[in-house]
Amino acid sequence: MSRLSPALVILSSALLLTACGTDETDSPEEGIVVTTSETPEAQPAAVEPVEAETLRGSTEDPGLNVERVYQGVRSGPTGGSVITVLVTNLNDEPLPPSAIPQPTLSYNSGGGSMVDAEPVANEDTDLPLGLDLPLGPGASTNLRYAFNVSPGNMWDAKLQVGNVIWEGNLNF
Repeated sequence: MSRLSPALVILSSALLLTACGTDETDSPEEGIVVTTSETPEAQPAAVEPVEAETLRGSTEDPGLNVERVYQGVRSGPTGGSVITVLVTNLNDEPLPPSAIPQPTLSYNSGGGSMVDAEPVANEDTDLPLGLDLPLGPGASTNLRYAFNVSPGNMWDAKLQVGNVIWEGNLNF
């Protein structure tokens, strides 16, 4: 009898739980309603651009609430230049790729006249350019931007990424 008693306890408990679990008011026609919500994203603000005090070190972009660090320039794989900028999201929300516009670059072509450099499109290079996925809160990433100008021409240049401007010898 002592052998059957644990088995009977388990069996009777299972039956009791099964009986308690059924509710005649439940109907299979009732369904679960699934709703989706949008993840909030950081929103850019229209502000006047700020000039970086130095090429080395970070500069805060007040319009996007991100920190930017100029990393340098190198020759591109198919010619031209690739500029790298470290970006850190200081927002409590992800920063969408659309929040960071295409940077602008102008350089001294000689004789003091500044020329706008033509940006290279993503499909024209093997490198991933710009931000392709949202940048999470507190996250950092290196963003690359390509232009059809030699790094040697960056001895007197002006680069604007978002609301931050670097000016001077970008080819350090």
